[in-house]
Parts: sequence; structure tokens; C-alpha cells
Amino acid sequence: MSSAGTPAAPLEADDPERARWLKAKIRHRVTDVRRHLIALRAAMAEFGEDFDLAAFTAAHDSDDTVLLNRVNAVERGVDKLYNTIAELTAFGLELAEVRPRGADLNARRDLNDLRRTGVIGPERARRLERLRELRRLLVHEYATATASQIHEAARIVADEFAPFYDAYRNWIARGFSAQGRGPTVHSR
Repeated sequence: MSSAGTPAAPLEADDPERARWLKAKIRHRVTDVRRHLIALRAAMAEFGEDFDLAAFTAAHDSDDTVLLNRVNAVERGVDKLYNTIAELTAFGLELAEVRPRGADLNARRDLNDLRRTGVIGPERARRLERLRELRRLLVHEYATATASQIHEAARIVADEFAPFYDAYRNWIARGFSAQGRGPTVHSR
């Protein structure tokens, strides 16, 4: 990730201890995520090969606890994977010195910063922003969340997680510089 004597991340020059801590958090999240993505896809498959919305809605609206637990498995999988995206984004932006240490948590801003710095494209940013909105509904407005909103969030995270992670990993491999640009070191 870096040549001899050159920091692998801009933050390492200013705060190597914090950079080590952030990298450890990233490694921990990355080593744990595969099983959660597989679990979400398995939970989605309980509703048919194509994750049938009608079957999912029937289970969501059912009083059958077995069916309802299958719905809950999908919803929890969405939440875990979304949280991983948000955390990886925040940790990476801090390592790149795009996001200041101690900044308030703000996934909307962080996803926009990933787009602005060229880590993800505008379409992926739009889809991840939609996922952020849906996840907010599922967590904070859960009583009014619909089966179709949970279904949409699950489809987005199942489709977007791997490409997001590939772009994220490539960004780190480039020393936190955007494609075709110099380092993405910014201050706020």
C-alpha cells in the first residue's frame, strides 16, 4: 500500500496511532462482512429465487412468527451491512484526512464525500443514498416501514455492497487518491 517511508494513508503522517486504530477497525469489519452478506442473501432466498415482493409482503403482514422472523432476518441483514458501509466510509475518509476526527456522524455527507473524491460514481452514490434513507426509515420509523421499503433496501444492499467494497479497497490501494487525480487530502 505504500513505499518505504511513505505513509499508506495521509493520517499516518499526522497521527500514526489513530491511523493504526482506524486500520484495525477496517480490518475487523472487512473480515466479518462476508458471512453477513451471505446470510442476507440466504434470508432473501427464503422468499423465492428472485426475492419475490409478494411473498415477502405476505410474510411481513403475517401473524405467523416463523414467517415474521424470516422478514426480520432480512431487515437485520440490511441494517448490519448498511452500518458496515457507513463505518468503512467514515474510517476511510478519516484516514484520507477528508473527514476530521471527531466529526459528527453524518452518513449523507460521508457518502457524498466518497462521490466527490471519485471513490464511487454518481449512480452508486445515488443508490447508497437511497439505502441510507430506507435504513433511517427502518430504524427510526419502523412502525410505519412497509414491506416494499424493506424489500427495496435489501435489494440495494445485496446488489451494491460488493461493488462498493471493490471501489473502497481500490481507493485504499491507490493510497487514498481518486482515480486519475492526486491525493484526496482535504480539510473541512
